[in-house]
Amino acid sequence: MTAGRRQTLNLYIQAKGEVRLSELEELLPDVSSMTLRRDLEQLERDGEIVRTRGGAKSIAHLSMIREAAYTQRVGENLDAKMSIAAKAVQFVTPGRSLYLDAGTTAMCLAQQIPDESLFILTSAPNIALELSKNRNVRVALTGGQLNRDTLSLSGGEAMAYMEGLNIDVAFLTASAFSLESGFTVGDRSEADLKRLIVRKARTRVLLLDGSKIDRGMPYTFARLSDAEILITDGPLPPSYLKAAKQAKTTVVQANAGDEEKGKEGTA
Repeated sequence: MTAGRRQTLNLYIQAKGEVRLSELEELLPDVSSMTLRRDLEQLERDGEIVRTRGGAKSIAHLSMIREAAYTQRVGENLDAKMSIAAKAVQFVTPGRSLYLDAGTTAMCLAQQIPDESLFILTSAPNIALELSKNRNVRVALTGGQLNRDTLSLSGGEAMAYMEGLNIDVAFLTASAFSLESGFTVGDRSEADLKRLIVRKARTRVLLLDGSKIDRGMPYTFARLSDAEILITDGPLPPSYLKAAKQAKTTVVQANAGDEEKGKEGTA
């Protein structure tokens, strides 16, 4: 009886995506609210649902929401991201060890990586799958805990793995960038991993579309002086170009024919 009731509840929640406890009380009027709550607790332990205040959501429903959000991010400023990736791939040469960050701009770069002798480490499972299409590219994942919103791995396991590796060129992305806060993200453990990569890599290439400039997120992982190269899709504000010159950072404008260099004496 209990198993059958829970199956009925589970099927109903999976079909609806999200329900209120009052709906379940109407669905099973002969079952007490206390019993229904215990059933929801068990379904949550079974990995079928997530309880919410006053109801429950199906795990599948949550996954679809996250996938839709990620798909939406992929489509935002797509032309800009593709042009940034086209410039970034010019810094990829055979026989090098690379780090490829998580994020939609990094995915655009992954799609343009040539099938050559490369070792590429990434924190993003979806990017690892994209890179695995190339027979001559050796692909490694950092390991760690998955952030389902950003599709990136981070945490202690990822940090420990990174400590034993050397990186020639790291292609890094940021959620936001400002002169005051530097390159920032919204997750602390992801920022910790990015800081370690900044320290380990011989060359750091930052990929940043214009929508993220002059904005800030809680956790800083790098400053402008940490980036040898900054690739953007359009011209930077004059104050940012001046700061890049002072930091000896090369600024590459993706949709321009020539590089706009921030190195001293060339800007």
